[in-house]
This record gives sequence, structure tokens and C-alpha cells, in this order.
Amino acid sequence: MKAIQRRQSKPLKPLPKPHGVDFLLLLFILMICALGLVMMFSASYYYGITSKGDGLFFLKRQMAFFAIGIAGMTAAAIIPYRVFRNGWVMIALYAAAIASLAATLKWGTSILGAKRWLDIGFFSLQPSELCKVVLIMTWAGIMSRAVNMQHLIVGVLPCVLVVAPPVVLILLQPNMSMAAILCVLMYIMLYIGGTMRSHRLALLVVGIGMALLLILLKGYRAERLFGFLDQNSDLLGRNYQLNQAKIALGSGGFFGQGLSFSRQKLGFLPERENDYILAIIGEELGFAGILGLLSMYMAVIWRSVKVAMNAFDRYGRLLSAGIASVLAVQVILNVAVVSGAMPTTGQTLPFISYGGTSMVVFLTAMGLILSVSRYTKVTTKNAGPKQQE
Repeated sequence: MKAIQRRQSKPLKPLPKPHGVDFLLLLFILMICALGLVMMFSASYYYGITSKGDGLFFLKRQMAFFAIGIAGMTAAAIIPYRVFRNGWVMIALYAAAIASLAATLKWGTSILGAKRWLDIGFFSLQPSELCKVVLIMTWAGIMSRAVNMQHLIVGVLPCVLVVAPPVVLILLQPNMSMAAILCVLMYIMLYIGGTMRSHRLALLVVGIGMALLLILLKGYRAERLFGFLDQNSDLLGRNYQLNQAKIALGSGGFFGQGLSFSRQKLGFLPERENDYILAIIGEELGFAGILGLLSMYMAVIWRSVKVAMNAFDRYGRLLSAGIASVLAVQVILNVAVVSGAMPTTGQTLPFISYGGTSMVVFLTAMGLILSVSRYTKVTTKNAGPKQQE
């Protein structure tokens, strides 16, 4: 990642003539989405019949979200990525993200005491999902303009000031896990951008301290943490969902019970089509199925990082690496939560879990990386192309 950490010192050069997108990256994305639609049908069929009177209810909606996401990905891939580096475009996207978070607090749908969704008619928008990608785009724009990322005031402070408003608004929903994820993404971007280790360490200490304080201020957060630390207690209460997920994963064995033969999806495991769909994949396709899925995710992340390292300019490198980081963080969190390796965060499994906002946002974000890939210089050797700094 050393190439990503070099600071920009020359004026912007025009983008070269575009070529085809990274085909392998596109292929792996579509493969994950195809598996996701199959597993969505399997995981949601029984619940669709019992709750909606239509076993295909969730699948049909997810296919509609997928179609919208493909349209967004296509548009993002066609538009030259540097358009989003424009100051006015950055400000407009950031302002829209902040406005949607504020609107959610005022008019959002309240579920279990949290306002995280904004009903816009045909589906519920979760602005915090959109905010993750917008912040990556904003940080990439700021860092690509910074004269010296190792300077606290010039390099680090603007990135911190950008993340502060959405973090506060998300904490008011309340949604501490999402706020923490935004802070983690900022830390990753600061590392990629080449900031000083001492500055990152100071931010890390402050962040951990604030997280502990927020946990202690809210009893239910501490209760969730204690439940995670003692997972064999209260199996019919606070640890019920995790216990059912473990039963699903354990009963799947290596090769699984077979597609559509899950028992836990028959009303035992909550959120089986959403945050915990990985447990159903493990039950039906076994450890081999999960390993195959994670391998495809690794392939997408690998191709995205390769695009970042071969990008034409610093903004393209930061943008691609940042989006790859978002995907990696979300996959790791979902796998860790479902397997009981960390407390519940409520994060979806990208391209797999049911949800319009997540599907559309992640596919569109992948389109941005595909746009960057169109402007990498094609070489016949393994040596990376000469890039603009």
C-alpha cells in the first residue's frame, strides 16, 4: 500500500482513454449476488408464507433491489470516477447524507425504540448505509487534495471533522455499532492515506474511551456485552438468537443439510433472511458453502485492492481502497456476530442479506471501483503502471 500513501504534489492530469472494466471483479460480484438470491429464496420462503401470505414476497423485493443496484453500478462504472472528486459534488453528496440522517430522527420509522429507517414509499431507506460510502468518497477527496497528510491540522483534523456530524446523528438514533463502524473506517482511511502513527494511536485511545463511556451510560448496551461474554446463559432470552444461529451452523456440518432443508428458518432463528442469513447458508450448504462464499468475497476484495494499486491517480487509489475496506469490515463483522465471536451489531452480509439500501449502496459502490478500473494503464508485465501522484 506504499503507493497509496504518497501525497499528491503535481497538478491533475486528464484521465487517459477508458478501456474495459475489471472483468474478474464484476464476475465475482455477480456470483455472490446470484448465490444471495438463491439463499434469500430458501431462507425467506417459510417466513414469507406465514407473515405475508406469499413465499416469494422477500425474493421478489430483493430482485427489484438487485435490479436497481445493477443500474446504479452501471451508471457509476460509466461515469468517470473523478467527477466525484469535484468539490461541489462532494459537498452535495455529504449534505444529502447528513440531511437524510437528520430526517430519519424527525420522520423515521421507529422499530424497537430505534429510528434508523426512513420510509420513502416503496421501501425503507437506511441513511447510515449510504453514509458509509459517502464518507469514503469525501475522505478520498480530502486526502487527495491534502498537501501533507502527516500534519495534524492539515491532514487529520479535516477527516475527523467530516465524520463527527454523522456519528452524532447516528448515536441519537440510537445506533452505536454503526457509529463505531464509521470511526473504524476513518482509522483505516487515515492509515491508507499515510498519516502519522502517533496521530492514529491518539485517535484510537480516545475512541476506545468514548465507546466504553457510551456502553456504561446505556444499560442495554452493557447487558448485550455481558450476554456476549457469557453466551451459555439466558439461552431463551438475550442469547436466544445467537444460540439458534449456533445450532444452525453446527447442524450443517461440512457439506450441509442440503439447499432448502434448513430447520432453523422455520420460525426458530430470527432475522434468518437478514443479518443472520449466514447461519442458514451454513446449515444448508455447510462449512464448504461458507468457505466458498468467503473465498468469493476475498476475490472481490483482492481485485478491488489491485485496482486501487494500479489506479491512475491518488483519488482513485484512495476511493477503491476505501470501498474495499468497507466491504471487508462489513463481511468480517457479520461473520463474527453470527459465529458468536463478537457482540451483535446488526450489520448485513453484503449482496446476500435482505435489504434494499444495503444491496443498492454496495452495488453502486462497486461501480465506482469498476470506474477506476477503466482508467488503469494496461501493461504486458506484472510491474504496476506509472501513476500520477
